[in-house]
Amino acid sequence: MRRARVLAAMMALTLTGVACGNDEDGGDAAMGGGDVVQAELARVAVDPRRADGAAAADNALGTDLYRLLVAERQGNLVFSPYSIAVALAMTRNGAAGDTAAEMDAVLHAELAGDLNTGFNALDAALAARNGERSSGEERTGEVRIATANALWPQAGQPFQQAFLDTLAAQYGAGLHTVDYGDPETARGEINDWVADRTEDRIPELVPAGLLDPLTRLVLTNAVYFKAPWREQYAALGDRIFTLPDGTSVAVPTMTGGSGGRYGSGAGWSAAALPYLGDELEMVVVVPDDLGAFEAGLDPRTIETVRSQLDETLLYAQLPLFTFRSQLPLGGTLQALGMPTAFDPDRADFSAMTAEEDLFISAVQHEAFIAVDEQGTEAAASTAVMMRARGAPVGGTLVADRPFLFAVRDVATGAVLFLGRVVDPRTG
Repeated sequence: MRRARVLAAMMALTLTGVACGNDEDGGDAAMGGGDVVQAELARVAVDPRRADGAAAADNALGTDLYRLLVAERQGNLVFSPYSIAVALAMTRNGAAGDTAAEMDAVLHAELAGDLNTGFNALDAALAARNGERSSGEERTGEVRIATANALWPQAGQPFQQAFLDTLAAQYGAGLHTVDYGDPETARGEINDWVADRTEDRIPELVPAGLLDPLTRLVLTNAVYFKAPWREQYAALGDRIFTLPDGTSVAVPTMTGGSGGRYGSGAGWSAAALPYLGDELEMVVVVPDDLGAFEAGLDPRTIETVRSQLDETLLYAQLPLFTFRSQLPLGGTLQALGMPTAFDPDRADFSAMTAEEDLFISAVQHEAFIAVDEQGTEAAASTAVMMRARGAPVGGTLVADRPFLFAVRDVATGAVLFLGRVVDPRTG
């Protein structure tokens, strides 16, 4: 690559914002993790009416992902449809042709009307939920929803001005230049940014091995949520919880939630558990048959259940739980209908950069949730890795099966020791 020309182009084209409008520290300029290019474009004002369409698209993607993810894995699951949708919507701005059409279908762009203005409005709506909230004079506390977006381009790599302008104006995406020639350092800078934005609940979003010298851009979104229940729950001690295989186990349990909403339908019962301020809630659905309920899940299911909660909740009993899910989403997103974006030979991200042909090499998502008597804390982050075609200079050796070794003298070629390793545990 002609570095002098590329660097000049980079300086001319990197016009982007440094902070999401819902980013409490006032901007990425205070952060480490790569040089930050200050925005010349302010984040545009939003039309609040656009938020509903983006929420519908977000929910549709969420149920699509849920069905595939529960089919792929056993056990607990948590993920953030919002974080994934925003990261992909940012990436979509660099796509063209079939790549763009497939991404639009997966993102349910037709529901949003316009993804960019929709998610900008939805982000502003979420930001408005922040602040001190109370339940009469009985209980006060702080509700926090913090979101942030960032771009991590290879230093000297030029990107299309329209692409950068859109991400600045609609997503407030801060831009941090890194050097993917040193993948581990770049990975550390990205992970540090994510950890900071999620109160260290997502400490290592990008695992080792996902970045290499042909990585050209990583797009990240981070979401942090913490809210107290409208009424504090009481500890019940250990109570019986029945696992899917019928086994009974004793788990720490809490009770409370009076004043919420309750209802039931064919094969399920559910409750809406409000957080302080009544602007946010957790809907808990307990099906008679989990598999059957999941099989019928669609974008309207939660709203349909919520609309049938027509009784006052007397109390709820829930187990305390804390867990995280680490989800490589590349295969899942391809199965949903956007394989072209991951195909090095067919992906079209010419609206992102004209310098090289890029494709999505990986999409990594991680989410954390903790629910106890006080309330709920949750965090999530998504990274979309953009890579140039071709193989990196050099190679990677993974000795994860039997191998031979030789200790030799370089000057003479004399082999001093020769052998093999079949089972590293044995002598």
